Amino acid sequence: MHVLIATDGSDVSISAARAGCALLGPAEKVTLLSVMTEGDPGDDAGGIEGSVLSEAEQQAAWASELGEARTELTNTAASLSNVDVDQVVEVGDAADVICRVADRLGVDVVIVGSHGRSGFGRLFLGSVSEHVVRHAPCPVLVVRNRLGTE
Repeated sequence: MHVLIATDGSDVSISAARAGCALLGPAEKVTLLSVMTEGDPGDDAGGIEGSVLSEAEQQAAWASELGEARTELTNTAASLSNVDVDQVVEVGDAADVICRVADRLGVDVVIVGSHGRSGFGRLFLGSVSEHVVRHAPCPVLVVRNRLGTE
């Protein structure tokens, strides 16, 4: 079985990865995915067209974001005991990228976390997890947050 685990490095995401792997049992292959958002760093210029950062500053910001994504993957991988993982960083809308990578890799199941908000919010899985459930090319295991509401 090939498992794709989408992670953002948060406690909720790492907990979901551990719980999902425990529920599914041993996997032949595990791929961890971190998704960086699209757009240039510094693009949010308050209505000003284009980036407020120089090209060198943009490159430094991208390098920083990429470093954070790799740290997220490393932290998630370290939390999974006795599991060898591939680590993938992609750029784009998280929900779309998760589905696209699942299809491209031909995974058997996707694990995503859900914040599990209380009250009215609990009626919805969350925009990312709901989209993945509806559009993934394979089964999706949504692991609800048990760490409290975030």
